[in-house]
Order: sequence, then C-alpha cells, then structure tokens
Amino acid sequence: MLTPSRLLSAERGRALPHYDLLGVDRANQVRLKQLNAQLGAFSLQASGCMAQLFNAADCDLNYQDFASSHPQEQDDHLIWVEARTPIDPQRVAYFSIAPSVIYRLAVLFFGGSLQHKDAASNHGKGLTDTEQRLLLRLCQYQVDIWSACQGQGDLAWQLAITTRDTLPATRLWAAQARLVAGGSTHEWQVWLAPPEEAVSIGSSRQVPEGQLEQVLTQVPVSLRVVMGQMSMTLADLECLKVGDVLSLDLPEVVPALIGNRPCFNGRIAEHKGSLVYQVATVVEE
Repeated sequence: MLTPSRLLSAERGRALPHYDLLGVDRANQVRLKQLNAQLGAFSLQASGCMAQLFNAADCDLNYQDFASSHPQEQDDHLIWVEARTPIDPQRVAYFSIAPSVIYRLAVLFFGGSLQHKDAASNHGKGLTDTEQRLLLRLCQYQVDIWSACQGQGDLAWQLAITTRDTLPATRLWAAQARLVAGGSTHEWQVWLAPPEEAVSIGSSRQVPEGQLEQVLTQVPVSLRVVMGQMSMTLADLECLKVGDVLSLDLPEVVPALIGNRPCFNGRIAEHKGSLVYQVATVVEE
C-alpha cells in the first residue's frame, strides 16, 4: 500500500485557506451569530410594515442568515440602493433588487393584483420615478426597523440609488429577503458593511505592524529539551523488552529546541525535589 504524499502541488496550495492569525475570521463568526440572532424580531416587525405598505394582511417577510459574501458582475443588472447615516459614517447598508420585483411590488402598492407570474417579463431595466420612490421607501422601512431592533434609535438614514461598482472592495455581510405577498414571492438582498475591526486580513488592506507583533507574541510553541540521545542497531532495538535499562550519558549542557531550531542551552538541575531546566545561554541567529 502506497503512503500518501505530504507534498501538495502549487495549484492545490493556492486553494488552501489562509490561517486566521489575527483571529479576525473567528471574531467575524461571533459577530454574525449575534447579528442573526436578531433576525427573528426584525422579520416580525418588517412583515407588519410590509402588510400596510402593500395592502395585504397576509404579508410574510423572512430573512436568511447573514453570511460573508461579495457582489458579482452578474449583479450589475440589479437596482442598488445605498443607505448611510451621518451619525455613524462607518455604518453602511446596501440593497439589491431586480427591476421586475419592484414592478410587481408597485402593482400591489397601488391595489392591483398579480394574475400571471410572468407579468413583469417585459419590464425594462429602468425604473419610473414612482417605482424609485417605492424602492427607497421599502429600503427606508427596513433600515429604520433594523436600527430599532439593535437599540440604536433613529439614525437619520440617507438613501440613494447607486451601482454595484460603488460598493467597497472588501467582503460584505449579505442576507436574502423573501416577501410573500399578493400570491407571489418577491426577493431582494440586504448587504451590511462589517465594522472596521471585522475586516479580514484576506483583503488588500495591510495589517498594522504593532498589531501583528502583539498577536505573534501569543502564538503557542512547544519547547523540547533534549537530555540525551543514543544509537543502536535495529537488531538491538528488536531485543528490547519491558524492564530493560538503557544507560544515558547526560551532558553538562543540553539544548532546548522549538521544532528543529535550538533556542537555548542549559543545565539540568534539581529544585524542591524536581528536575528543572536552567537556561545558561540564549542561541541568537
């Protein structure tokens, strides 16, 4: 039976995940978990608001869990809305929605009914002024309710139509919204910009040197003290049995290594009935 090779090709190596040295990814997962824990209350309040907006008592709005994602080029056909607040410039939200979805929601908003699922198939990419106002109101309600669910109060959100290429290059937190109203399902996506400290080092941003040094000092290592070594043949090794004694010559100075790299030289001493390692010299390279 062949032993699997421990050597990976460069192609496979490029696909390996980066080590989360600064713990950013782990912190992001905690933040996302806390964020998603609020989605239940958010969905409930938003559903009631949508029922009033679209004249339908049977409105049901649900959001999938937020996850780290990034908009793709195929999303260019969507209508994008940016929401910012002057109270906290770092807090930004985005919405992406297909023009056909806004068309269907406009029909419901004006009290119409959707009789055919393909009623919006011929609707172009552009939106009328009325549809744009409806879209902005739809997004305004969501960011206001989201702020209330997080206990942030009125953040005076300012909304504007934008394009995908204005979004930040870093990954965002995205959740799929699914609204059932008027006998049809209407979907859009909500995007949140993570807080500054949650941006992964996988982005193009450079890690501050001081922060990296601080983290490196916390990296655990294994120190190995080599008290003695001996050589024997395989035949002698096979003859060993329980109770046999091997004679070791303990040198005056023994090395301490991390991996295969010697870091210290020291002596074996006795302290309070226990053997201890006393550092004599530090190996510097």
